Amino acid sequence: MKPERPVWEIVEHGAQNTGEACRLFDALEPVEPHELLGTWKGRELSSGHPMDGWLEKSGWYGKAFHSAEHVDPLLFKTPFGKPFPLHPFPPALIAQLLGGARGAARLRKMEWRGKTSAVMIYDQLPIQDHFRKVNDDVLLGMMDWKGMKRPYFFLLARVYA
Repeated sequence: MKPERPVWEIVEHGAQNTGEACRLFDALEPVEPHELLGTWKGRELSSGHPMDGWLEKSGWYGKAFHSAEHVDPLLFKTPFGKPFPLHPFPPALIAQLLGGARGAARLRKMEWRGKTSAVMIYDQLPIQDHFRKVNDDVLLGMMDWKGMKRPYFFLLARVYA
């Protein structure tokens, strides 16, 4: 089912509600995990979710996909502008410091809402971020957090070095 408003209008101005954001997500094409490799700058896609505004207020920068087994799901801004990873769960940070483990999530392919696409699975939290392609340089993410009543949406734009 296609969204009622043009894709770029929703991307630029947000969705009117969760239903419109879901229709947009469902209308977009899947993305392969290898297409996500690299650093992505994020921003929220407003949809009326209770978390709207939280990530941007926290200084969230985006995500870094180093390999299928090494994803930094939460990059934050430093005062000097360089993004740094912050692990969302303290044991993951301790494991990284002690054992050399890298990242706090991994990439897989999964069927979700009728299409098989890339999904980022957090190592220590019941969260999955599912991705669809707006174009080669812009992705729409839908966060599925166990127990959350409705999905949370965000956009990622590829960062070129």
